[in-house]
Amino acid sequence: MLSQQKENDDEILSENNDGNVEIVNFEQFEEREEDIIIPLDNNFQSIQYTFGEQNQVLKKEKNLFQEIVQFKKEDEQDNIANFGSMHCDEDFQSWKDENKQINEVEQVQQMNQIDAMTQRQEKQAQIIYQPDYIIDMKEFLQKPIDQQHLIQLTIVKDKNGINKFHHKYLLYLSGQPNRFLCSAKRQAFSQQIHYVLSILQDKFDRKHKSCLGKIKGSGGTFKLYDTGDNPKDVKFLDKVRKELCLINFQNSKQTGQIRQSVIIPKIKDGQAYEFKPLNDTDGLLKAYYSLEYKDQIMHFMNKIPIYNKEKNKYQLQFNDRVTMPSVKNCIIHDINCTDKNTFVLQFGKCAKKTYSVDICYPLSILQGFAISISQFEKKD
Repeated sequence: MLSQQKENDDEILSENNDGNVEIVNFEQFEEREEDIIIPLDNNFQSIQYTFGEQNQVLKKEKNLFQEIVQFKKEDEQDNIANFGSMHCDEDFQSWKDENKQINEVEQVQQMNQIDAMTQRQEKQAQIIYQPDYIIDMKEFLQKPIDQQHLIQLTIVKDKNGINKFHHKYLLYLSGQPNRFLCSAKRQAFSQQIHYVLSILQDKFDRKHKSCLGKIKGSGGTFKLYDTGDNPKDVKFLDKVRKELCLINFQNSKQTGQIRQSVIIPKIKDGQAYEFKPLNDTDGLLKAYYSLEYKDQIMHFMNKIPIYNKEKNKYQLQFNDRVTMPSVKNCIIHDINCTDKNTFVLQFGKCAKKTYSVDICYPLSILQGFAISISQFEKKD
């Protein structure tokens, strides 16, 4: 028997239960790799795999099974942490469906915000106006901006020297840092908020020809006047100062946020209506509450910030010119306009002591500058 086993390695001795010895030949069990068939369900067509291919398929299925098991463990832990004790499969399924619906709504809102901001940027990119040469600086600053134009400006806050206590603000054309337009400085000897605006950087004399006007404010209300005189100091009405803009801040009792109203004279046939108040209750404020002069003014308000639950703060949708958060950031829009992406003024912080302001029709640069300065003086 031993010699026979040596002669043929493919045969082996095997003893059965009866004690008889049998020769087992393994050649009868050998099959070709291409003849191996994996049995499938009758409803499906049989597919033949080689031995190597079958091993690869089994490895892939094993890895996929491990990934699924691992995902289910992590997912189950998160679900238990969020859902608490899961009483039944129906409760858990309803919870998953509810969270899925919330995630879909949030994604849609984010996409709408991105689309709105993109449309606003594309619209503004077509109408940005930067004059190459300004003939009359005063006229350029005081006249309303053309309807097809948008002017981008930069405000720099100067706190050097004595300006540390009485701030000075310098206005430039954006993209042209050396293109100075005008400035405003708060007056030291005044009981109320009092700014003088000038086309020079260091000359703030109300009687000087460089003066553009003044801003006076108290109790959350700011008024922009031209270079005319106080009605108490003149005898003739034509010398009385004109009121160019009224800015009012008021805390909302419902939301607790500050609501900002801006009132300017309405423009008709290229000319703005004139308002020469003789006292504090006259002028644009009286026209706002009067039905007789209601059609002679234009009313704007700030957009209400949207609360972000993740960041636990209120936010506004600005373009790329506003890059830093600040309570002074604001967007002023027409309350009668149905397009939520349009605005007449956008003001926000872009660097330390530097702010960007975009101004559209019907505001003038001087009015936009006054609205921006009021943001620094409002009580948060």
